[in-house]
Amino acid sequence: MAAQMAALQAKALAETGIAVPSYYNPAAVNPMKFAEQEKKRKMLWQGKKEGDKSQSAEIWEKLNFGNKDQNVKFRKLMGIKSEDEAGCSSVDEESYKTLKQQEEVFRNLDAQYEMARSQTHTQRGMGLGFTSSMRGMDAV
Repeated sequence: MAAQMAALQAKALAETGIAVPSYYNPAAVNPMKFAEQEKKRKMLWQGKKEGDKSQSAEIWEKLNFGNKDQNVKFRKLMGIKSEDEAGCSSVDEESYKTLKQQEEVFRNLDAQYEMARSQTHTQRGMGLGFTSSMRGMDAV
């Protein structure tokens, strides 16, 4: 049994270059699974390359609030270190379409917020049966 385990460990070491540490019980640990986990761990913790950006990061960098001060504040809060202005960068058709959709969403959210705020401030006490018609019934 020990010879089988040693052979499996040697095979895993030859294929992956990762050896199972000696403090693990060879009968309890699958050397191939351990090597696979170590590869995943190395990929997870290695640093990203300089030019490697995700698509969502590019969208966040190009996001435009319509005001330069708000754009700078947003980039600072998000930790975006590039000093490029969103308007100065080349904008392709797809990102332009995304930016227009985001502007429309922001406008809709702002309109909904204003409507809800006006309802809560001007119609206070109108819900839950507290209306002027109910006040007339108190005298009866």
